[in-house]
Amino acid sequence: MTFTRRQVLLAAAALPVLPAASQAALPDKPLTLVVPYPAGGPADGFGRALADALGQRLKQIVIVENKSGAGGALGVQSVARATPDTYTIGMAGNGATIFSPLLTSKLLVDVQRESTLIGKMVRTPNFLVVGPNVQAKTVQELITQAKAQPGKFTVASAGIGTGPHILAELFKQTAGVDMLHVPYKGAAPALKEVMGGQVDMFFGEAPGVLPLIKGGKLRALLVTSTQRVRWLPEVPCSADVGLPQVVADGFYGLVGPTGMPADVAAALTAAVGDALRAPALAERFEMLGGIPEPSDGVAYRAYLQSEQARWAPVIQKAGIKLE
Repeated sequence: MTFTRRQVLLAAAALPVLPAASQAALPDKPLTLVVPYPAGGPADGFGRALADALGQRLKQIVIVENKSGAGGALGVQSVARATPDTYTIGMAGNGATIFSPLLTSKLLVDVQRESTLIGKMVRTPNFLVVGPNVQAKTVQELITQAKAQPGKFTVASAGIGTGPHILAELFKQTAGVDMLHVPYKGAAPALKEVMGGQVDMFFGEAPGVLPLIKGGKLRALLVTSTQRVRWLPEVPCSADVGLPQVVADGFYGLVGPTGMPADVAAALTAAVGDALRAPALAERFEMLGGIPEPSDGVAYRAYLQSEQARWAPVIQKAGIKLE
């Protein structure tokens, strides 16, 4: 399925409308949005785009504060433990919300128990990209070659227990192939090695890999989503290649401190939803490689719980631990 820019903007305007915000509960002083990743990265871009749009709706300044570390958990921890009556919210990615509880008992923060869930924010599709040494033109060819030569192909990740690692394990288990996992300290060095031919492939989120694909430095064989995406409509989705279970999008949601008043949380949920439905913000997200996905806190919690249940057996079978 392909989309024109007009269709993207119309779709954003048609996203589900959340309950109207209570004017009395809306922030009456500057709001801080914690981005638990370094400044200048893809997540930071989404955060700053939302901050601008949200500030216009709240008629307040929204300050973006970067607190990176521990795969995003450090910044989320700071939000969860902020004073409930302060105006602090933060972004939270799949690492801190879904994977960490499945990988270790030594959590910096248990997001579902220690924070107020405000709602979903943005979805970032993942692509399977390959370097110059991979001759396969399709995923089916890659799987056939990998089965014929177990252990020959290498797959890079941003580190043990990261999204790219766990997604690679899902692919290996579903396709029935044996590939060597090569962990790096972050996505940037992993992608550099794939482009240089030292490692064969990588599963990466759209914001990080789209420029490299469009620049001809990497080839995309698959988008691990339920449907094709507008940026690269020629790239098949998982169902197209007979792997409908290999679905894994990056996701960023929004959380607040433990004990945030319900009316304040509801007002922020509604204000964020309004911002995410605006065509202007949808267009900014599109340029960054993201798709707005607003929801309320209840739907966000249901999503986190269903994803943990889906990924638990994958992680257990792969034997991934961070203890």
